[in-house]
Amino acid sequence: MNKFKLSILCSTLIFSPLAVTTSVHAAQTVSAIPAVNQQLIDPQGMIMRDGNRLALTWSGMPSQGSVAIKWLDVASGKSQTLNANVQNGQLSIDDPNPHRRTLFMLPAGKTTITLAERKVPAPGMDNLRDMGGLKTADGRYTKWGLAYRADTLYKAKPAGYSYLNNMNMGYVFDLRRAEEIAKKPDPALDGVAYYHTQIPDSPPAYADVSWDSNEAIFKFVSFPRAETFYVDTNVFMVEAKKSHQSMKQVFETALKGDGKAMVWHCAGGKDRTGYVSAMFLAALGVPQETIVNEYLLTNEYRQDFDRQELADMSKVFNNDPQAIKGFSAIQQSRPEYILAGLKRIEQQYGSVDRYLEQEVGVTPQDIARLKQLYTE
Repeated sequence: MNKFKLSILCSTLIFSPLAVTTSVHAAQTVSAIPAVNQQLIDPQGMIMRDGNRLALTWSGMPSQGSVAIKWLDVASGKSQTLNANVQNGQLSIDDPNPHRRTLFMLPAGKTTITLAERKVPAPGMDNLRDMGGLKTADGRYTKWGLAYRADTLYKAKPAGYSYLNNMNMGYVFDLRRAEEIAKKPDPALDGVAYYHTQIPDSPPAYADVSWDSNEAIFKFVSFPRAETFYVDTNVFMVEAKKSHQSMKQVFETALKGDGKAMVWHCAGGKDRTGYVSAMFLAALGVPQETIVNEYLLTNEYRQDFDRQELADMSKVFNNDPQAIKGFSAIQQSRPEYILAGLKRIEQQYGSVDRYLEQEVGVTPQDIARLKQLYTE
């Protein structure tokens, strides 16, 4: 397989945040595309990593002084408390639980805020992230440490594999095609159930497209139809019966409510993964604007990889402007891509809840239970 194939299908560059739910951004040049502001989806605060150092900010944190922080190891359930000093509205600490998934309980006046790193630091993984901490329309928040989205787990380095085994993981949903899986299979994780829940990503109108060689890729991205590929693909994923069957498996597993975490992934963790994530988050009551901005985080997390890939492929294309433009469109995570699928659902079904009920069999009672299990 061409070394660029899997990353092209699900990788991205940096893109701007969605300002309002219904807006669609025009394509921008690479140099003009800013990073997504993670605060758009983390209203309670966030944790950022620099090596073994963690910087924590949260709503209601004191501007100065000592605070007691409780941290929880998600795999073992063990917790400890540490005292740390806030200086000038900033808190920086060494990771108290290295190489393991950790939740932090932080004091905010009379309440406590739970936070975790959104981008999971499993070595080798570019786009493994937690979908916790997202505010729902009714003022609740999605729970941390229960639902993850990712690029292919095949990429995990030995230390990344060890990290994955310390995440309280119970279920893996592989959204790739069978031929992708055969060439880059997921590693077996201890005590984890694996499901092949393919999400179709090849619309009939693009049946002639091949990703198996640089020449084939160049042929495709040299024409404007490459710029509409993921618009059409997101609509196709919504409509495909195979998508409905795969989503049924995801939701049936989620409804078990056994406290084990789930992860779904494709190759780069962008569109197939984005479709499943959007359906799951919408079922929990997360607003569309937040869902789109969460989708755009792929741009931020994969920016270094994507810049290098674009530079490499630009040489292959002899710096042909149209090919570079088309290839960028394939790489990028753009609002209009995921909005195309969401708008098709709205047009045909009225809401994601009705779509899930009619096509996936997720009842209103199921939705209520999902909210009970995955929000707080």
